[in-house]
Amino acid sequence: MEFAGRGPVLACSALLMLLTGCGEQNRFIAPPSPKVTVELPVQQTVTPYLEATGNTAAVNTVKLVARVQGYVQEIKYQDGATVKKGTPLFIIEPQPYKVKLEQAQAGEEGAKATLINAEAEFTRQQELQAKDVSTQANLDRARANRDTARANVLQA
Repeated sequence: MEFAGRGPVLACSALLMLLTGCGEQNRFIAPPSPKVTVELPVQQTVTPYLEATGNTAAVNTVKLVARVQGYVQEIKYQDGATVKKGTPLFIIEPQPYKVKLEQAQAGEEGAKATLINAEAEFTRQQELQAKDVSTQANLDRARANRDTARANVLQA
């Protein structure tokens, strides 16, 4: 138990030895000066430009919308090509439209035939009415049939 009274003294002396180190002191050593190069100015042409990201859009655009139904038989333009107003862009299969045209023409001819018959009947009823052989109702009916036949011809 000899060390009982000396414990704090030993601890202090050990601490003192650690603080003093090996006797070397830290010294600051300045870094070397940076190397600087000097150049004379150069005169040259510089093209200004800008790099940017974004989207582009056409100034003039056309939206192609079908006005009639049918199968496309031929495309008469190329993407990006310039076209003039009135230039056909697509050829649509003409057979269904030819059939519809022929049906409409047949309907028109039928309406004309009905009109000729209605006009003849009206003329006949006028002559009979003038001789007091036919009634006014028959004449009115013939006039209505004639006018209806005229309207059917215009519609066809």
